[in-house]
Amino acid sequence: MAGEEIGHPALAGETWPVIGVRVRRADRAPLAASWRPAPHTALEDVLLPCTWPELDGLAAIATGLSRARVFVRDLGGADPDRRLVLCLRGAPSAVRVEGPVAAVAEVLAARARAAALRTAAVHREAGRAEEAKVWRARARQILKDGRAARRGRSVRASSAGLPTLGRRP
Repeated sequence: MAGEEIGHPALAGETWPVIGVRVRRADRAPLAASWRPAPHTALEDVLLPCTWPELDGLAAIATGLSRARVFVRDLGGADPDRRLVLCLRGAPSAVRVEGPVAAVAEVLAARARAAALRTAAVHREAGRAEEAKVWRARARQILKDGRAARRGRSVRASSAGLPTLGRRP
């Protein structure tokens, strides 16, 4: 995110978009995660991130523009219930969410858009109108990408899972 960074609003007690993920824990740390029911897992509300690179990556995955994997990690802070947040590859102590994203793709795209709009509101409340405008434009782009994916313009739809090197078949 350009300009001033904000901490995750959930740490300050504000409401934030969540999505349900089945998580298995060991000593309060996530051991495994899945979109579908799995043995020894419990459905948990996992927060969406508040930084643009992660939100953009999740939106691209949800709209079919990327085939990357989704991960969960501890949010951090002095939280007694050890909340989790969605993230992309490379985050320390991240656990991959198993299963196909297709079942939750529309919900994930809508929640990513809601998180971008909520981040715009946080910036607007802090008096950073330009940052808020940028975040609203990003939310609008997520909406447009979702609509394009429903029309068949996504990596999965155009290639049927086969690499096309950027060309439509």
